[in-house]
Amino acid sequence: MEYYDLGLSGLRVSALCFGVLPMGPLQAGLTVEDGGALILEGLNRGINFIDTAEIYQTFPHIRWALERFTGNVVLASKSIAVTYQEMQESVAKCLDSLNRDSIDIFHLHAARDSNPLINRAGALEALLELKNKGIIRAVGLACHSVKGVLQGALDPNIDVLFALINHTGIGILDGNVEEMAEAIALAKSQSKGIYAMKALGGGNLLDDITRNINFVRFEIGVPVIAVGMLRQAELEMNLAIFEDRPVLNELAERTGQYRKKAKVTFLCKGCGQCISLCHNNAIRVLNGKALIDETNCLLCGYCSRGCPQFAIRVI
Repeated sequence: MEYYDLGLSGLRVSALCFGVLPMGPLQAGLTVEDGGALILEGLNRGINFIDTAEIYQTFPHIRWALERFTGNVVLASKSIAVTYQEMQESVAKCLDSLNRDSIDIFHLHAARDSNPLINRAGALEALLELKNKGIIRAVGLACHSVKGVLQGALDPNIDVLFALINHTGIGILDGNVEEMAEAIALAKSQSKGIYAMKALGGGNLLDDITRNINFVRFEIGVPVIAVGMLRQAELEMNLAIFEDRPVLNELAERTGQYRKKAKVTFLCKGCGQCISLCHNNAIRVLNGKALIDETNCLLCGYCSRGCPQFAIRVI
């Protein structure tokens, strides 16, 4: 496993970042023990970087693993908080849930926001204050938007950017692959820490996993990538890719067969609350029922958390 400095943050992280969104209740709903055991296996195999968020509801899984691991782990979390008070509460909840006094990276979770540093000025103020107190080591911005990444690249208050990029451009807002690549290049020129999300399009780009991951690593030039993992086979596959080892055909086939799908069940009442939670404009209501556009869906599961009927599941 190779390790890289995240800009000027002072944080050195493994190229493979363990993304824990899929194991939470928005998607697979692994038990704390099952999810924690997989995280622990990853840590024991050289991963030292974990990415989570308040809305993922995976703090217990991470805590389970950390309580059984003695090495150094870099933790990144994020919150959709907009105001100062909301962000203060989010960080406090994170630290309490993980049983930590501080956290390495805390992001503004602004996936769909094209103007996050203005729209979330209060939340940013809270993060900067907490950084000055030593509670947060680096202030970050997690964003799907080209405009948002550009703003983060030029703002001296942002230490780390978590940007969406993949070879098809699925999920990129306010631009295309080339424009996001330019925004990332600008951020790198400003000595920002950069790591990437959705290299596999949230599970839509499993046709050639190695190629799709290496597109981000080598063609875009972002060697640190968060990849969501649920199974031992996926962990083994990703370790092989990031350690530049040959991937066995059997392992590639086993991993590629786990294709997720967003499903709207009969419980849907057509209220439309899920629409505002979709970061990629992939949901509309038709004939009294939510309809998901699979070509735009990132399979993140964010829509399911806001459904009062719990009618949407990513499985």
